[in-house]
Amino acid sequence: MKAYFYACLVVICFYGVAGNAQVNFLGKPGHITIPSAEWESKTPLGASFSYIPREYTNGMFFTSTPMEQNTLHFYNISIGLTSFMDVNFSIAHRPLLSYGIGDRQLDFRFRLIQETRLRPSIVLGITPPGSSSPVLSHDYLVVTKNINTSIGTFRITGGYGSPYVIFNKKSNSQNFWQELKIEKKAVIRSGNNYLTGIFGGITYLPVDFGGVIIEYNTTTINAGAFVKLWDWLQLQGYTYEGKKAAFTIVANFPLNFKPNTLRKHEKSLD
Repeated sequence: MKAYFYACLVVICFYGVAGNAQVNFLGKPGHITIPSAEWESKTPLGASFSYIPREYTNGMFFTSTPMEQNTLHFYNISIGLTSFMDVNFSIAHRPLLSYGIGDRQLDFRFRLIQETRLRPSIVLGITPPGSSSPVLSHDYLVVTKNINTSIGTFRITGGYGSPYVIFNKKSNSQNFWQELKIEKKAVIRSGNNYLTGIFGGITYLPVDFGGVIIEYNTTTINAGAFVKLWDWLQLQGYTYEGKKAAFTIVANFPLNFKPNTLRKHEKSLD
């Protein structure tokens, strides 16, 4: 999986295309750990990598055994399928453990209302049953509004995350769909309240290539910053509860791009 992620970055570098998307640790438009209603229509294909420190994997995901309490790497791919729906796939890998590729996470986002000068954007997020880690389920309704001022742009997000998930403990069962049930996250893993209830965040962009972030994810308050290193690459650094550092690298690009050499040739003809 690591090789696949780095291969994506190589492809992005080769084509030299542009993108500027702020995402959460699962690679979806968001702040740090919460989703937002931002929508990437010009760059619908994205790849990202997130590093989560060991101390926070326990605090946020409430791992039940010492073996699970170690650093987490998230490898994410997002694709905008239509103007109103996109899909995100994530793999959580614990590098200190030797088993498998880790928990898989599949999510869909639906744009219900597009942002205008007066109204915010509204997005519905759904995690279908079958994810290996239902405590990370993102079933939510979120609203985002960008407010432009003389001192920069404020991106304000608020939403509600469902405390329930559609869950099947026997994921390999032949009667998978018949054995689905609705359960609380806190019951599936005791004490887990991540993204259950009201959440929100604010991003301040004093310049077009970077800004600062603060959020509340129904469990903790987190803060960070991000900077656009190149047109296609963005680095996000943040702290969880002001205790431990983490980061996300994200690259977005369009699907209708032309090879860099062809674009240079066309430019030389102008």
